[in-house]
Amino acid sequence: MIISADTLRASVSFEDLIEPVSLAFQRSSAGQADNGQISMFPHPDQTRGDVLVKSGTLEGSPVYIVKVSPWFAINVEEGRPQGGFIAVFDATNGQTLALLDDQHYLSDIRTAAAGALAARVLAPLDVRTATVIGAGVQAYWQVLALYHERRFARLSIWARTTANAALLADRLAPLLPQVDVRVETSLKRAVQLADVVITATQSREPLVRGEWLCAGQHITAVGADDATKCELDAEALRRSRVFVDTVETALANGEVHRAVTSGDYSRKDIAGEIGDVLANRCIGRQSSNDITIATFAGIGAQDVVAANVAIRSLI
Repeated sequence: MIISADTLRASVSFEDLIEPVSLAFQRSSAGQADNGQISMFPHPDQTRGDVLVKSGTLEGSPVYIVKVSPWFAINVEEGRPQGGFIAVFDATNGQTLALLDDQHYLSDIRTAAAGALAARVLAPLDVRTATVIGAGVQAYWQVLALYHERRFARLSIWARTTANAALLADRLAPLLPQVDVRVETSLKRAVQLADVVITATQSREPLVRGEWLCAGQHITAVGADDATKCELDAEALRRSRVFVDTVETALANGEVHRAVTSGDYSRKDIAGEIGDVLANRCIGRQSSNDITIATFAGIGAQDVVAANVAIRSLI
């Protein structure tokens, strides 16, 4: 059975995945999941294209998955969806149940669900101003995910290309009629004025500096999903309580990988996994002055529950 992206878009929303993804994180942190990832760079210019191959099993799940998730700049530039698929298998006999031709849609909304959960347990209770860094697909989803949990009044959008930030503002404004949506041209100011900062970029070098952060802030960082990417500098990590999807994934990818490799941060500095916070096995925000960071590269267990929700919605 091949299920198209259009069918998935009509059947599954990010809201449908919030509680299943919470369960996936909790079980993963309890040692009840296997999460695999291979990063490939088939394009001659690594900044122009990469492919993540993720696998996932989850204790108690009727399915397991293998996902091929490419991202190529040319698709963004030409307005095409990204390619890729999720292969779904029966966990009792290994038979192929479905190929989800999701065009990255399920990956996008399961990441949005993770962002919603990070906001739920780590963001300040009173969020007045949010900033999103980036203007792509995940920037769009993460803003909606944050608003699902914290009804902020102002949204600043910063992107390297101001025109792209303006396009995202035009797209979000009708969906958030109670929010003052504006484009910000100063990255430093956008960070300093926000209660919550979202980073959703393909950056290979840190964008957010620790010296800019203010007491009580929360950052959700979802762009650095392989070892070549990094959105936050080491000082930002050192000043914050840092939570990850899994410790091993964080050590291999993104800003944690970069900081540990350079000797500016260590494994023991990580405050915990988001699954342990959700399960009340670990304290998230300890005080109103804490700076918290959730940095997610994505794990296969999220894709397991996303695939399971999708298939169940169509049967």
